[in-house]
Amino acid sequence: MDLIIRCEGFEQKYGGLRYEVRRSRLVNGDRYETAREWEYDHLGLQTAAWQDPGEGGWYFEWTGERVSKPCRDLIHTDGSVGTDVDGASPYLSIAPSIPHLIESHALADTVASWKPWPMDSLAASAIDLLDGLVEVPEASWGSSRWRLSGTVAVLDYDSWVHKNPHRRTLVWSGDEGGHRQVQAALDRWQHRDQSDAVTLGGTTS
Repeated sequence: MDLIIRCEGFEQKYGGLRYEVRRSRLVNGDRYETAREWEYDHLGLQTAAWQDPGEGGWYFEWTGERVSKPCRDLIHTDGSVGTDVDGASPYLSIAPSIPHLIESHALADTVASWKPWPMDSLAASAIDLLDGLVEVPEASWGSSRWRLSGTVAVLDYDSWVHKNPHRRTLVWSGDEGGHRQVQAALDRWQHRDQSDAVTLGGTTS
């Protein structure tokens, strides 16, 4: 019964919803942009559903992101949105609710036209040097967190790769003031890191 109620509720509230999510980031130093369609429909009588032996309840598939991929987009009877990573793995929650997912998509699309920064060279301590960042609770949860100021956006999220789980950080700046703020934080962090290395080197010797 919970499964039927969740399927019907999803169709009544979100059925037919369509939008495009633009994203931007740096890949090997080059700006990389994508635009993917999301469709909020289940498959009617052919909608597949599975029991969740780990957490209890059920989960079912829906259209989700319109892109070729090995995994399914899933919705759990506990209200969370998830995936099965490779089409065969157990349910993995990626957002606590559909509204959280939609809000996160909206922020990703908003900052897609902003300047992305090479976070491979930015440690978490450098991000802490950015002033005015405020968490966006309606778009954040345990495995994904958005923080914003007027001109800077930061997204921390967990990788889904089982063999190499890690936390990733993406940063964007929206205008010259934001560019200067991120660059200044990066410069201060690099200077501090170099100073620590010199101090440690002197102590060791």
